[in-house]
Amino acid sequence: MTIFRYPWAKFVRRFGADERGSMAIMFGVLIALGTIASALAVDEGSLYLQRRTAQSAVDLASIAAANDPANAFAIVRQHLVDAGLVASSATQISLADPNATTRLVVQTGKYSADSTLAVGQRFQVSNNAINAVRVSFVEPGTLFFARPWAQTQSIGVRATASVSPQVAFSIGSTLVNMSDGIPNAVLNALLGSNVSLSAVSYDALLSTKISLFPFLDALAQELGITAGTYQDVLNASADQGVIAKAMADVLTGTDKTAMTTLAQALGHNGTVPISQLFSLGNAAGLSLDTGASSGYVATLSALQVLSATTALSNGTHQVSLNLAANVPGLVSLTMSLAVGEPAQFASWFSLGPSGSIVHTSQIRMRFVATIGGGLALLNASVRVPLYLAVAYAQAGVQSATCPASGATTGTAVINTQPGVASLTLGDVPDPAFSNFSATPTVTPATLINLLLLKVNASASASIGQTTPTPLSFSAADITSGTVKRATTTTFTQSLMASLLQTLTLTIAPIPLGLTIGGVTSTLNSLLSPLTPVLDSAINVALAALGVTLGDADVQVYDVTCTSPVLVQ
Repeated sequence: MTIFRYPWAKFVRRFGADERGSMAIMFGVLIALGTIASALAVDEGSLYLQRRTAQSAVDLASIAAANDPANAFAIVRQHLVDAGLVASSATQISLADPNATTRLVVQTGKYSADSTLAVGQRFQVSNNAINAVRVSFVEPGTLFFARPWAQTQSIGVRATASVSPQVAFSIGSTLVNMSDGIPNAVLNALLGSNVSLSAVSYDALLSTKISLFPFLDALAQELGITAGTYQDVLNASADQGVIAKAMADVLTGTDKTAMTTLAQALGHNGTVPISQLFSLGNAAGLSLDTGASSGYVATLSALQVLSATTALSNGTHQVSLNLAANVPGLVSLTMSLAVGEPAQFASWFSLGPSGSIVHTSQIRMRFVATIGGGLALLNASVRVPLYLAVAYAQAGVQSATCPASGATTGTAVINTQPGVASLTLGDVPDPAFSNFSATPTVTPATLINLLLLKVNASASASIGQTTPTPLSFSAADITSGTVKRATTTTFTQSLMASLLQTLTLTIAPIPLGLTIGGVTSTLNSLLSPLTPVLDSAINVALAALGVTLGDADVQVYDVTCTSPVLVQ
């Protein structure tokens, strides 16, 4: 009864106990599972390879675009077309469609290699100071076996490439005609020579240009450095004669003759730390004789380089000059000039990325004018001592961009701050005048020192600006050698005139027949004609050193870019 009620039970028991053909059944099941697993593995490997291919193409495209951010999208698109990832008919609009299966976004901006920032925050989309390109690409993944039951996956890749523009620039590039007069006397005294620049074709030297790296190669030969890197040259010191000889080595014709004559006249008169003339950044690690072919370009004024050495040789310089001036009643006018070293680790010329800084030197000047007082002041001579202090000016690279397509140089913005200057009526002793490690004490001036009349005076005036001025240099400015000036906005009139407005007199005793008002009026009438004379002497002497009072002159010689690198 049980058998007829459950006929399938017996069949099941018999089938389970029957071992015939079991291997074939197991093989059939496993081959099916293996086929499915193999299909999934093939699809997974295909997606991985597709992603790697897309990533490699996007990496190369971002690197190429970083060289020319202005045309970044066109460059990236063409690279992806060549790689077969984007159809040649695809447009920027179609690729930007968020609903499209193949999408491409190219962004330009600024990348900051700041370890304090999260990786995702180091690239910021920006239209200013562009130094990086970010490429985001999405395409549909290709499935071969899982297509019937699996949803098509999207493959997304991203790459960011950054380039570091290298800016070649200098500060204090004012040059005036120094063939005679005060400027020539200042330069000759600081160089320790007595060469007449007019005799060595000064006008030719003023316009003579030298290429930076050929000059450094020649300087290395003059210093006996035959192997190594440019850092070895920067670590060395040379006197003005050797520097001038190296410049002559890279010149030709009359320029070479003029510079050779000047080099012979200068001789061996004090050493200049080359590292305080030039800062080369990463280029300092280049091997000698390779700088000219490295892509870095800088063409400098030969006389500008020579003038810059005057502020560096032997650290501190003092020059005393007797300035002839055709001013009624002016008996004599002498000037003492002291030039200190620039700030440590600063240089006059720099080749480097954003953040690079250049400085001028600190300068101190003393003037002593002697004026005949006349009967109104009991025929006393009036001695007028003045002390001028000019702190170093500073310029630094705020931002820079790589050369655009077809351009030979990029652009740069240089933050420039003129040196603070102060003029004081008073005396500074010799030791304090040349000691740049401390601010000297200025004692009140004794204008007249007679038994019956003694006049002391004090006055001060200053100019200065605490915020830097951004100077923008276009590719055209750099190519044409344009010098731009940052001017102290608070300096609105003659420094000497400002000084006289603060004049305070102490008169004792008051001789019979004289009044305080009369003495004050007479002194003002004597000092007023000195204003244009002293202003001119100050400005011309400083210009001989490449410095202008209340101003800072900056020149950018070149902006080049090193090979872009992947940063994200």
